[in-house]
Amino acid sequence: MINAGMVFSDRHYGGINYPKGGVGKISEKLAEGLERHGSVIEYKANVQEILFENGKAVGVRLTNGSERRARVIVSNATRWDTFEKLVPNHLVPSIEKKFQERYEKSPSFLSLHLGVEKDIISPDEDCHHIVLEEWKNLTDARDAQGTIFVSIPTLLDPSLAPPDRHIFHIFTPSFIEEFHGLSGRDYMARKESLADRLIARLEAKCFPGLSSAVRFREVGSARTHRKYLGRVDGSYGPVPNKRLRGLLPMPFNRTEVPGLYCVGDSSFPGQGLNAVAFSGFACGYRVAADLGLVETYPALDDFLHSALLKPRLRIPDPT
Repeated sequence: MINAGMVFSDRHYGGINYPKGGVGKISEKLAEGLERHGSVIEYKANVQEILFENGKAVGVRLTNGSERRARVIVSNATRWDTFEKLVPNHLVPSIEKKFQERYEKSPSFLSLHLGVEKDIISPDEDCHHIVLEEWKNLTDARDAQGTIFVSIPTLLDPSLAPPDRHIFHIFTPSFIEEFHGLSGRDYMARKESLADRLIARLEAKCFPGLSSAVRFREVGSARTHRKYLGRVDGSYGPVPNKRLRGLLPMPFNRTEVPGLYCVGDSSFPGQGLNAVAFSGFACGYRVAADLGLVETYPALDDFLHSALLKPRLRIPDPT
């Protein structure tokens, strides 16, 4: 409910706004702001492991063997990637093991990016669509049979495509297991077959003639998300594997490993752009406070840390 409240409040406070140039502009502007304030962003710098000295996180080692040292380390990887791949097992706190007992990985997505002839839809068409023919398939994440989400951003910002084209972004939940054990050729064929199925469903329900109007097509799978976004199994993030008490068991930014912080969808308050933005804001302030860069109230801070964090280990899992 907290997460939903954040989303709906943000959506309606001051009206709905769409970033000119597409959603990707958000990350581009954030990068510009960081660099303007003296930060350096290293692209294609994959982290192999987090470095520790006396149990404290002090840096990272990249896959090319070079090292980066810092006063604190902030991991934007998922909790699974961070504590299964980057942190030695003997340093993994019990609360992180508890997290993996309570949460499981949500599916990834099969994503289609289409360039289609502009006259396939009317100018007053809705920008967003959700398509589900059978309620029994609501949570289906296999064989492109589940819920379809459609966004047509060029209805709001025509500059994103040539004058005679519209962009369709189409996606549906999909598990990485759908693509296990496939050769390169079979993998490509599987992707294209699932994409054909999505287009056929949309053509039957919403957009007659869609398949013949496609002039550009790019398909991404859970394997695509795993490779290019560095996410375990391409997952969108954690979901409870049993009924939990709201967001209370969700981990906060400061971990039990000295010097190591986590941020993103597997930190409070969870998945989605708004929630992740809140997580980033909270983590930035948490780090600044711990480094003594902003005013804090130590007695209150220590009390809240003890009251909200450690007792979660003792929260019984509902049966």
